[in-house]
Amino acid sequence: MCGRATLTKNEAELEEKFGSTFYTEDIARYNPLPSYNIGPVQPLIFINQQDPHHFQVGIWGWTIQIGSLPKLVINARMEDILNKKSFIPHLASGRCIILMDGYYEWMVNNKEKIPFRITSKEGDILKIAGLWREELTPYGLKEKKVVVITRPAQEDIRFIHTRMPLILTQNEEKIWLSGQIDQNTVESYCNAEKIINLHQYRVSSKVNSIRNNDKTLILPDDKPIYYQDNLFD
Repeated sequence: MCGRATLTKNEAELEEKFGSTFYTEDIARYNPLPSYNIGPVQPLIFINQQDPHHFQVGIWGWTIQIGSLPKLVINARMEDILNKKSFIPHLASGRCIILMDGYYEWMVNNKEKIPFRITSKEGDILKIAGLWREELTPYGLKEKKVVVITRPAQEDIRFIHTRMPLILTQNEEKIWLSGQIDQNTVESYCNAEKIINLHQYRVSSKVNSIRNNDKTLILPDDKPIYYQDNLFD
């Protein structure tokens, strides 16, 4: 899964890099950047199909009804995208690209959970496939919500977690925003043999608390990891 992210660039840097602009009211309302520890129900930056020349701000997670109870959904498995009734209505016009420059994942080592940050090797922005929709707030206002699409993890980071965000190549970006999504597309995007140049490194356990959000969270933690030998090996 993917449940924490970073976007450490500011608005001006993103506008210069992508040639798109932010809506002033979004910046005033959310003040989302830079952020070193983005979690569910916090703002994510995205570009959608209908308005590719503007950055949008969406809250991470959709609320869906499971029986009589509401449930927050933050990720959608690409393998299930054509079959889940929560997502099917939004495939036609709700596709988007979510911007991150890294995400956090926790490796389980015996009973210890060790946080890692995963980025591109070049330090580039990761363009993540996503879906967005509008929901009504308790005050009756419309608010954009987003979910992150995930795929099976590629081999070099599978020791951390078996899932990863669906990071799009340049050609895949165009297909995701404007092309037809069918079973062949799903299989191509989910191919675990498709390798993105990624860099992973251990970070401080301070990232475990969503209350922490500063530059120190993305610094490497060089403490060694001790693996317990299997007594039956």
